Amino acid sequence: MEAAVAQTQSDKASGDTAAFYSIISYFRETNVEGMRILDRLSDAIAQSKADGDHSAAFQAFADTLQVIRKEIVEARLRAAAIQKVRDSDPENHAWYARELVEVENSWDDLDQLWPVPADGAVVSLAALQARGNSSVKVLDNLIFTCACQSIPNELENYLKNYRIGTRLDFVAIFKDQLPDEAATRRVLAALAPQSDVVSGLIDVNSAAIVKADQRWWRQVLSVVLVLGTVGLGFGLIYLAIHFRDWFQWSVTDWRVGPDQWAALNGAYVLVLLGVLGHWILDRVKQNQAGTSITPLAEWLMWVHINEVPITVRISTVWLLVALGVAFQTFDFSKGIQPLTYFLAGYFMDSTLDALIGRLNNFISDNDPDKKKALQAAS
Repeated sequence: MEAAVAQTQSDKASGDTAAFYSIISYFRETNVEGMRILDRLSDAIAQSKADGDHSAAFQAFADTLQVIRKEIVEARLRAAAIQKVRDSDPENHAWYARELVEVENSWDDLDQLWPVPADGAVVSLAALQARGNSSVKVLDNLIFTCACQSIPNELENYLKNYRIGTRLDFVAIFKDQLPDEAATRRVLAALAPQSDVVSGLIDVNSAAIVKADQRWWRQVLSVVLVLGTVGLGFGLIYLAIHFRDWFQWSVTDWRVGPDQWAALNGAYVLVLLGVLGHWILDRVKQNQAGTSITPLAEWLMWVHINEVPITVRISTVWLLVALGVAFQTFDFSKGIQPLTYFLAGYFMDSTLDALIGRLNNFISDNDPDKKKALQAAS
């Protein structure tokens, strides 16, 4: 009996998955066909506005009409198949009802705008232009509706291959599924309030998505990782002060000894506080400028998406303290110098930010795809 129940649940889950992908495929197919018609219409409208002989424009509209009539028939066949899928499991797929109706209404609008021409009927170029402009609005809505349903699943597959904190350029990835960048950003803005749709944080301003894990324990793990990296620094200091005794080195060979344990730990903490001070100031500036994707209150998420940069910065603190001791920049004979150590950490982090920013600009400016786009625009 239990085996039969388990098999029934497995079959239902398999059926739900198949039904889900059938609906997603429907939206993707409709998106492709909508883009195809839109491209043809846009070309026909552009030709109709050109000076000179308009015979090419009439032919372009005639070809577009044939495509539209064919796609209307195909769309109704696809809709009938999807209706069977919905009828088989109406409870789990009810949330697609509005979007499916919107798609059907768009095809009905196109059907009315481009009826089968009567024998011998002649339509003026101005009338064709008017139909074309009205159809563009219908197609924009059709494509937008389909993209909002199909893109999240595709986006999730992309994000599976991204590490935490990596930014995905939404426009670059999905620009082929929408008419232009403005439409692509509009889809992203529609997805932004739906935080559970994708495994990331949506930055509408920069049209990017930062990979993030929505599970609370994974975010807490990021904090543990950061604190563990900080703690490792204290462990390294403990090892360093005992090297001289363990390996029987002289003071000239290894300057650090157990008598400097407190001074080293103090220097390490103060440099860390300097780095932290720069992080806090930078974060406040980003929030004031509206460029931060997490509110100031969401420190856990901010640490989570920046776990790699933060651990790298902490590692540089180890290096800074080591260099300060090696080159006697930190003079422990004078005791702890809070301002010196704090400013060393602050300006080190500020310098790293500037270098990383310039490196990113250099990489962006020398991006082959970006150069091609600028050349095409000029």
